[in-house]
Amino acid sequence: MKKRTILTTILAFFLLAAVVAAGMNAVFTVTYVNASFLTYTAEGEAAAQQLKEELDQYLGRSTTFLDLEEVRATAQSNPRFDVISVEKQYPAAVTLEIVERRSAFALANDAGGYDVIDVDGNRIGESVSCSGLIELAGDFSFTIENGKLSGSYAQELLEAYSVMAELLGEPRANILTLSLEDNSATGTTMLDRFRIATREGVEITLREPSVRMEEKMRAGLERYLSLSQEERVRGQIIVVIRTDTDRATAEYTATAASVSGS
Repeated sequence: MKKRTILTTILAFFLLAAVVAAGMNAVFTVTYVNASFLTYTAEGEAAAQQLKEELDQYLGRSTTFLDLEEVRATAQSNPRFDVISVEKQYPAAVTLEIVERRSAFALANDAGGYDVIDVDGNRIGESVSCSGLIELAGDFSFTIENGKLSGSYAQELLEAYSVMAELLGEPRANILTLSLEDNSATGTTMLDRFRIATREGVEITLREPSVRMEEKMRAGLERYLSLSQEERVRGQIIVVIRTDTDRATAEYTATAASVSGS
């Protein structure tokens, strides 16, 4: 009799646990995935709609046992987006805050199109043209390693863009191309150049870009912004570190047309 009572108690306990679990599952079930997107481009908006559909796979899952890292991984499967937050909202919702990465550069690829690179050097997509982006041209030999821009002068490029964003707001509105003149045959980087073509026509040339890039970029842009509209349509701004002052200086030279050399 005693054994039967113990067995009955155990069965009742498991039955109660099953009922409680079923009740919790019914109450704490994901019925709403609220993904809030901040997008900047038409491509981003289209990708956001697709990602919303992918996130619907979590509907009907247990809110209690849902792995938020799994949800985050799904949201980050598209490199175009950066996931700011993922949270459970009991009893029945999951909320996400997702931001489109800001595209900056266009890098020609082997397929005949362009890899789109964001402000942090991440590859976030492809484009058939470089329209609306700053084209990376000249002697740059960048590659994409694990989804990120890699190669000589990659860090200097991002440093230059950071200053551009600070002083120009939206660099793509002012800058057409950023190219490298690599004089590696000379055995020194001192003769290398960053050449920045503006939409108005004037070119900004940064000599020896591996040294104090941010300081040089700031000096060049401040000189550019000081020019009149007439001056901006032609000529060249050359930026160097002066030996006598150990400071970056930018000198503007007006010519009949925008030049490509110095």
